[in-house]
Amino acid sequence: MIKAIIFDLDDTLYDQKSPFVAALTKTYQSVLSQDELAKIFNRFHDFNEQTFNQVMDTTMSLEAWQTARIRHALAPIVKHVSTDWAIQFEMAYQQALNHISLFDGLAGTLTKLSQAFKIGVITNGPAPIQHQKLHQLQIEHFVHPDNIFISDELGIAKPDPSIFTTWAHQVGIKANEAVYVGDNAALDMTSAKHAGWQTFWFNYRHNDQVTPSVIPDQIIQSPAELNELLLTLVQAASAS
Repeated sequence: MIKAIIFDLDDTLYDQKSPFVAALTKTYQSVLSQDELAKIFNRFHDFNEQTFNQVMDTTMSLEAWQTARIRHALAPIVKHVSTDWAIQFEMAYQQALNHISLFDGLAGTLTKLSQAFKIGVITNGPAPIQHQKLHQLQIEHFVHPDNIFISDELGIAKPDPSIFTTWAHQVGIKANEAVYVGDNAALDMTSAKHAGWQTFWFNYRHNDQVTPSVIPDQIIQSPAELNELLLTLVQAASAS
């Protein structure tokens, strides 16, 4: 029986592409097509997910990582990205994050969900920035601060399954009583499954080129589908 539902943050609770495009549009001089923007964002997103562990183990400083990720994102169309411009982009990106919002309908769904289940967040990333995003999304209305795990604060990061095991132990539930909702096939689905959790793959960007090495319990392809699934769980919990 499901007792807890835990969410990834970036591109799961809100659309990470929106602030990225806003920052790039503000700082990059040339006009980019929607297809180009999508490809650049995907490179940015994938670099974030694949390399943040280097910041945690101090292989790379946060500032160097932030510069490297926009250089990597733009590499197919820009041969050289200056450090000054990369800093300007990062400042614009952080400003744009002050305007993010939950996916449509999710606030109401989380309100109902929090009345029936333990709710949590497990996310990789720099603690100050992730806390800023969570505050902007008003997650404190739905999730107790103790149930928010940020890799930078714990010294454990996905794909290490122990970040999930630690969360379940703290809350006092069994592994098979927890569900993790996330967008990343490897970091979210595979690592949570290895911890014994159920997994809901929020594949709303329809990334069919990368699939989990495990089979998710549910595959969700839009925010509307996510709301529908979560509300169905609330109804089932209320009826039991």
